[in-house]
Amino acid sequence: MAPKILIVKTTSMGDVIHALPAVNDIRRAMPKAQIDWLVEGSFSDIPAMSGAVDHVFKVAVRRWRKSLFAKETRQEIAAVKKALYAQKYDCVIDLQGLVKSAWLARWANAPICGYDSRSIKEPIASWFYKSKFSISKSRSAIDRCRALCAKALGYEYDGKQIDFGLSFKTGVNARQPYATFLVNTSRETKLWPEEKWIALGRCLAQQGLGVRFLWAAPDEYERVQRLAQGIGEAAFVHPRLSIAECGEILAGSTLVVGVDTGLTHLAAATDRPTVGLFLDYPIELVGLTGKCVRSLGGVDANPSVDEVLTAIKEVQS
Repeated sequence: MAPKILIVKTTSMGDVIHALPAVNDIRRAMPKAQIDWLVEGSFSDIPAMSGAVDHVFKVAVRRWRKSLFAKETRQEIAAVKKALYAQKYDCVIDLQGLVKSAWLARWANAPICGYDSRSIKEPIASWFYKSKFSISKSRSAIDRCRALCAKALGYEYDGKQIDFGLSFKTGVNARQPYATFLVNTSRETKLWPEEKWIALGRCLAQQGLGVRFLWAAPDEYERVQRLAQGIGEAAFVHPRLSIAECGEILAGSTLVVGVDTGLTHLAAATDRPTVGLFLDYPIELVGLTGKCVRSLGGVDANPSVDEVLTAIKEVQS
């Protein structure tokens, strides 16, 4: 009988994207396996777009925390528990490595595999696992996920062959080729200065490219509006879009330039020429992975516009 496997990787967007190659490894090694995914509802579009994932189960931990004892919350939690238990999984793999994710993994009532206490983000989480594996923290986020799944399920994988397994329709009706700027992120320390975005946008506009902006929150909308006004007529601000709709915009892009945010990793995963700007994190751990990508910066870095323009030429060559 084909094994039933549940992947637990709930947040954040970039982390969910980094787990996709591991799921494609499993599919290649075990073609008949049932591979399901437990994820925060706001990021459910990502595993749903993977051809390697059979079923996506959603949680709403961020919302549940605000009303944990409300009747509606208890009913939603009970429904997820019932759905997971009904699958009778052979193995649950917690790729998140948090107490939260380990607790969610228990809902499937199946053996849980995860990182050991020295490899994990929150060592207490490893207490919940039946099988624990040592995966060096010095390895990239993608490689850690791939290595854990391979050890948990007993197969070998080619560390060089990376397949995100994502596909998007490109129904974007654009009058001119365009670059997509991903300027927003979760922390102020990750933001690239607005004057540099404007200077970069004007340079690309002179080359005949339009510049498109995506956003999700009110403060992000205000930022992209300022930048679009600074760039001029070549700039266009999209309305708020779902992750899947953002994927369509990215897939139609001639070029993507973005800060350290999930959508930038999504662009790289769809093989768009992508330049990532990292200002407060080591790029060797979370740099972009794709066919035509460049990751600039690192801890306390602030790439110049000229450096970004040089990187753009490299990914487009």
